Amino acid sequence: MNRRNAIRTLLAALAAVPCVLPNPARGQPRILRVVYVTGNSEESVTRPLAAFLEELRALGYIEGRNLSFDIAYGEFSRERTRMLSAEMIAKKPDIIVASHGAVHTFSDLTKTIPIIAIYSGDMVEARLVKSLARPGGNITGVQLLGFDLVGKRIEVLKELVPSIKRLAVLAMSAHPGVTQEREVSAAAAKQLGISIAFYPLANPQELDAGLVAAQAQGVNGIVLFPDPITLSGAPRIAAFALQHKLPVVSGWYNYADAGGLVSYGPNMREAWRRAASHFDRVAKGADPATTPVELPTIIELILNLRTAKALGIKIPQSVLARADRVIE
Repeated sequence: MNRRNAIRTLLAALAAVPCVLPNPARGQPRILRVVYVTGNSEESVTRPLAAFLEELRALGYIEGRNLSFDIAYGEFSRERTRMLSAEMIAKKPDIIVASHGAVHTFSDLTKTIPIIAIYSGDMVEARLVKSLARPGGNITGVQLLGFDLVGKRIEVLKELVPSIKRLAVLAMSAHPGVTQEREVSAAAAKQLGISIAFYPLANPQELDAGLVAAQAQGVNGIVLFPDPITLSGAPRIAAFALQHKLPVVSGWYNYADAGGLVSYGPNMREAWRRAASHFDRVAKGADPATTPVELPTIIELILNLRTAKALGIKIPQSVLARADRVIE
């Protein structure tokens, strides 16, 4: 079953459950009109989106009975994401669900329709909310970026490859939060006796040049900040790293699935389930302006043993025992 059919099957399953939210004014079921747009690809959100829909089902939101749910994918194109967001706004939704780049496009399009965001960067720095505790506008949800995790990724990589002395950090230069991510990374690396070379990427076209420059500088490992550029290029980065025997650590499962050595970061399915809980609160009348944005609380470690074998890395038992998932 392909990914699109998997989502359709799940939506059909939601419709099969006999639960209806009443509309007291009319005595009839009220159909909650919901739209979802991501700036990323369908493949990158299939699993967490399925978790979001499963949680909606558990909360009583049933496609075709009390919920309509339209989905669109920007496929890493800003122009396509803007176009899709405008098309979805024209449907006059009751609630918007948005992830990654689509959060910005919807924020530009409406200041009144509630937006449940799943966002990869710093929502305060991006001026999407005034603070995580009191967002102050029409946006709330889950911020995936936790600065406390940034240094821990380098610690995990050092534990896997003790010989690492110099790391390349590849990241989208305009991604909100990247400056603090960089500072935390540098501090963590210094404590471990590792130097860092930072390669900012203004657009996806700079990715290949950044990789070549990093390899030419003699780095022996790569750190990827989770952002649209590195996520869209994850398979290319993994192939390059394998060719040049460079271990890669990142923050989301997508990178390890694409062939990176290890990822350490939020459990995306659980983070999206929390976003569904935000949805439920807003649907029942909570004001996004006073509904705090959450940070992930469930963290996962994923190891790609195929990549480890290809790189000649023997995974220490201490790390293997902590892994939440291994790719064999």
